[in-house]
Amino acid sequence: MSEQQQQQQQQHESLRSILDNDLYKFTMQYAVLKQYKRDIPVVYQFTNREKELRLNAEAYNWLTKQINDMENLRLTEAEREYMSKLTFFDQDYIDYLSKFRFRPREQVRTKFDEATCDMELEVIGQWHETILYEVPLLALISEAYFKFTDRDWNYDGQVENAEKKTRALVEHGCVFSEFGTRRRRDFKTHDLVMDTLVKTNKEVQKELKDKKKGNVSGTSNVYLAMKYNTAVIGTVAHEFFMGISALEGLEHANHKALTIWHDVFHGNLCYALTDTFTTDVFLKDFDKGLASKYGGVRHDSGSPFDFMYKMVDHYTSLGIDPKTKMLIFSDSLNAEKAIQLYDEAQKANINVTFGIGTSLTNDFHKASDKSVKSKALNIVIKLKECNGKRVIKLSDDALKHSADAATIAAFKKELGIAI
Repeated sequence: MSEQQQQQQQQHESLRSILDNDLYKFTMQYAVLKQYKRDIPVVYQFTNREKELRLNAEAYNWLTKQINDMENLRLTEAEREYMSKLTFFDQDYIDYLSKFRFRPREQVRTKFDEATCDMELEVIGQWHETILYEVPLLALISEAYFKFTDRDWNYDGQVENAEKKTRALVEHGCVFSEFGTRRRRDFKTHDLVMDTLVKTNKEVQKELKDKKKGNVSGTSNVYLAMKYNTAVIGTVAHEFFMGISALEGLEHANHKALTIWHDVFHGNLCYALTDTFTTDVFLKDFDKGLASKYGGVRHDSGSPFDFMYKMVDHYTSLGIDPKTKMLIFSDSLNAEKAIQLYDEAQKANINVTFGIGTSLTNDFHKASDKSVKSKALNIVIKLKECNGKRVIKLSDDALKHSADAATIAAFKKELGIAI
């Protein structure tokens, strides 16, 4: 590690790098910069879906310090060289990222009620700048909770658990990536897991030799991909579709967003996320032109088995062989569920791959009673406003909707979704 990297780590207790973030935050930042002028104001809002799991005052105070310390993060020379090798970014973007600085004292607003332990958090600023906050903020919130609120856990068994899951998946034939940054227990856990995944995958590949096997295809975390010399995985998130709905209009926002994405990346990174405004609405826009250009789609809510056959039927109806396309599953997956989906895909004759997150980087039991789970947080930070307009996510799972009932009803009416 260089002296510059060591100094950077010392300046921030938990985030190891500006690249300690998921790839799709950088790809979306790139697309926003390429497609739009820079002065697009946005607001992001934090939501805790598990209300009973709250930070305490000590955790909140630690968190606010960590957030403020994000201003010290910057791209090192080694990181700049690494990012320059990602062929879907151009030199202008690498130069931009080299100069980029978080400004949390201006852009992140928090409020904490010591009586109820309820926390509010918003990120406010220009889209191209604030787009990078979501994942590191969520990682810090999760770490704060397990550092100060739920302390009844330890690292015992984490390496063994990661090894067992990796072996089960790879030996069964599953190809999967690690997607666990946002809700990890802490960086140490994430690093332990990634190290174990890489080592175990190499061992299994040697053991099975020419036998049919799966693979650990990479990680969504850019810093860990660089550290472990493995592929970095990621494309686009709901946020991009939500922003496009404000800038280009809600009607056919999926089609507009996918067209812009394809054009910006010249056909690279073309895997479509289906459930920003429900999959049924998405499929109305996912015509043969787009379905032919995109390598596949990603599932992130609702029944994954129903989704699989819905996509097989959709591709077939367009005259596209489903066996030429890929389905990516990433919703609350564990090894067992991924294996079930893999087996079902063999019957459905379509290719599948998996992004597994919390089950890898935040799968703990209580130290005082190994039979009791130490429950992970279920937290999100979603785009709330873009260019002065309210935006919304209408998931295939109603629990993942990102607005109040009245706002949801209004958007459903505009999209022609039955209320």
